[in-house]
Amino acid sequence: MKELEGLGFWIAKNPVIIVVVAVLLSLASYHYAQQIEMKGFETETFVGKESTLYQIFDHLFVERFGTESIVVLIEAEDVADADVLQAMLRLSDQMVDAPGVVDVQSIAGIVADAEQRQSGIREIPDRQEVIDSLIASLDPQIVAGIMPDRKHTMMAVETPMYLTSDDRSEILTELDSAIAMAEFPPGITLTTTGSAALSDSIIAEMNESNGPLMAIAGLLMIVALLLVFRHVMWPLLPLPIVFLGVFWTFGAMGLLQIPMTMASMSAFPILIGIGIDYAIQFQNRMNEEYTGGADPLSALVNTVSHVASPVMIALAITAAGFVSLFSSSVPMIRDFGLVCLIGLIMCYLSALFVGVSVLHLVIGRAYKKSGRTGSTAVAAASPAKETIVERILTKTADFCIQRWQFVLVAALLLSLVGTYADTQVLVDTDFKNYVPQDLPPLVDFTHMSEIFGSDSAIEILVQGDIADPVTIKWMDEFETYLRESRAQVKEATSIADYVKAANGGEIPEDRGQIKDIFESLPEFIQYKYLDGYDTAVIEMNVGEAIRDLGAEGTDRLLKEVDKDIAWMTPPPGVSARQTGDLVVMTTVIGALTTGRTEMTLLGLVLIFIILLVIYRDLIKALLPVLPMMVVIGWMGGIMYLTGIKYSPLTATLGALILGVGSEYAIMMMERFYEELPRVGDPVEALKITTARIGSALIASGLTTIFGFAALIASPFMITNNFGMVTVLAVIFALFTTFTVFVVLMLRMEIRREALENAKQQFLRSINLINARGESR
Repeated sequence: MKELEGLGFWIAKNPVIIVVVAVLLSLASYHYAQQIEMKGFETETFVGKESTLYQIFDHLFVERFGTESIVVLIEAEDVADADVLQAMLRLSDQMVDAPGVVDVQSIAGIVADAEQRQSGIREIPDRQEVIDSLIASLDPQIVAGIMPDRKHTMMAVETPMYLTSDDRSEILTELDSAIAMAEFPPGITLTTTGSAALSDSIIAEMNESNGPLMAIAGLLMIVALLLVFRHVMWPLLPLPIVFLGVFWTFGAMGLLQIPMTMASMSAFPILIGIGIDYAIQFQNRMNEEYTGGADPLSALVNTVSHVASPVMIALAITAAGFVSLFSSSVPMIRDFGLVCLIGLIMCYLSALFVGVSVLHLVIGRAYKKSGRTGSTAVAAASPAKETIVERILTKTADFCIQRWQFVLVAALLLSLVGTYADTQVLVDTDFKNYVPQDLPPLVDFTHMSEIFGSDSAIEILVQGDIADPVTIKWMDEFETYLRESRAQVKEATSIADYVKAANGGEIPEDRGQIKDIFESLPEFIQYKYLDGYDTAVIEMNVGEAIRDLGAEGTDRLLKEVDKDIAWMTPPPGVSARQTGDLVVMTTVIGALTTGRTEMTLLGLVLIFIILLVIYRDLIKALLPVLPMMVVIGWMGGIMYLTGIKYSPLTATLGALILGVGSEYAIMMMERFYEELPRVGDPVEALKITTARIGSALIASGLTTIFGFAALIASPFMITNNFGMVTVLAVIFALFTTFTVFVVLMLRMEIRREALENAKQQFLRSINLINARGESR
């Protein structure tokens, strides 16, 4: 192509401009990379802000009612000892006044309140027998919930869910200081835990693990390049070229305000693995041109004119796989796709301009040292020897071609079995399983859950005239119905319970009296169950629903509660809708199960359409896609056999296989059709293609595999499992490229030639008949 030849000449003549632009881009990237925001398990990483689910959950529930606890787990020989309770009360009283704290609940506060009702003074009595008597007089359920035995208790510092990570960090810092000032007696174990503390620790761990992952990916790349790419000059050059593209991607993330999540964090080793392929392809062809006798300028121009287009097509196909992720309703997956898409473009630009410019400089110096001239270039160049890898690939291709029926049938059968097995793979939405299981805050959180249990709740958001006695009565009756008819509902609580308790067990008939009761309730109760007079919450305790019921059981429960709301219709002008963490996470499960199939199909259609537009040839459009459909089926079987569950990352596997795996097939196909006109015979063209590009594809595949393999070293299980399945997926993609794909390509081309020959024979026969008719 003349345009690409012109681009090659421009690159050769303007290295200074390229270097200046690269430096400016790098400086801008450094600036914007500082603005990347870290996110852990925030709701907006799993549910789109534009969705009705998010609007109800975040703007109506979280901002008005949602609280989360920072828990201080207290363990001692006797946590109800007077000295322990007095220190606990000092800590409680200090924290309740801290900015951002809604309420503090502890056994010390309950005992002090009971003492105040008896003596008029809110304090912890000095005499142990008085304390024991006060505890015995309390509601046993309340005591058991906060002090299950005399060796364990907890203090819950309630904070609004809408607090930022920085706000929570300030509260945690304040809590640490308050614990030191509370002067607990010796022998007391105090552990700060809870979902808020766990979330902050996860973000800190993400920050710490990102750098080592990149370093491991780089080291693995060095090993891969030295193994299969050392036949070229400067075999490690692709590594800094791809890291430059990745660095620019960091800058783009900050500029476009793409958050760093566990998913987007995984994109960078992937980008190193995929992006380095672009640099390898340019360097491999330039080395081939130079060792074939071309001067540096000709080598550069020929490389750009022959490689830039195929690599760009491969990029477009890989990008189509990632673009299909935009159809997901999970923002974390969409951000992952966007980061990968941007990174591919950056790595391509880095390889085409910076990489080729450096290669031109390196080859130019070697050219001058060798004393070669244009007239002696070909004679001076020594032809490259066939490598072990090339011999193995050639023999593999020959074997598959000879037994092509067996290869195709075996691949298809395994794919069909794997596709069925994929339907049996479970989805993991317990996000505690995603993080390092030995993370100290998670260990503490698990320890607390073993002592106190870990209950889940479904919140029903009620909107309307809450002060209307009819509304309060409906809420009370609906709670009773849920307790009696739904075995999964352990308890149901709302503002109606507190109104009844304040009025002797009856709901007042007067609106004004109800409002007076609202105003008299403690601030924390109002915050948790009531917002003004128009919004309230019914809280249903369903225990460990995900563990006890499973994902499908929880989804059925939510649907049954919706039916209950429809059956026990709220009063006119009043609405009731489910919300809360459990509702959000169940929705995410649905997005991961049904959404992954949709993403894969969309990626398949996009890639086929792009190839059809580029090649205007049905066979060339189908060829790269068919082997990847086989690999997707195989990977479903692998996930089933290994017991790996789907997560927000592994749900992208189908689209990732299509995007990454198709690249190898495209590069192989492009070279095959470049060689075919020269030799005329498809079998011979395939042998030449395998010999000349096989090593480069294996090098590309190994670097991609090693890049993905770095993810296995991640302490996060979600990333670790993703690394394992993607490594296997790329291995299968490479395997099918040199087995299933070569068979399909050869058989389709032979079939095409047979049809073309038959067509030509038919036309010749028609022409002969017409000629005979005219002669008569």
